[in-house]
Amino acid sequence: MRRRVLVGSVAAAFAVLAGWTLFRAQSPLVAAPASVVSADEEGDAVQRALARGKAVVAEFGANACAACREMKPVLETLRLEHGERIEAVDVDLLADRRAGYLQRYRIQLMPTQVFYDAQGREIGRHMGTIGADEILARLGVDAAEPRP
Repeated sequence: MRRRVLVGSVAAAFAVLAGWTLFRAQSPLVAAPASVVSADEEGDAVQRALARGKAVVAEFGANACAACREMKPVLETLRLEHGERIEAVDVDLLADRRAGYLQRYRIQLMPTQVFYDAQGREIGRHMGTIGADEILARLGVDAAEPRP
């Protein structure tokens, strides 16, 4: 039992260190706050979603991250069941390292979800896994509301 706790603690510390190393490699220690994200990057998946005028959840993670992989079915469910009211964007930070997502969106840990209202203003953040109902609540979308 004691060995399991030690191994789990070492694994958790490694995951945090790996995330911090990835963060430090591509972003300054202090990033400017951004309550409204401007559309200055054509190739930015988050900017494309924000341009559609819907509430957006942007998931920043990586396929190499177990918790990030847990979020993929949650995001897919949101796209299928609520896609006419919200946008769900999945950004793989390791695959898109040169895109500057870490600095631009101030990502410090994987997975991180950033929530935007329909006007493109950031309205909240969450680090770790989160359920579909909680995402909808943070976006101000009623899960039981009938589809238009």
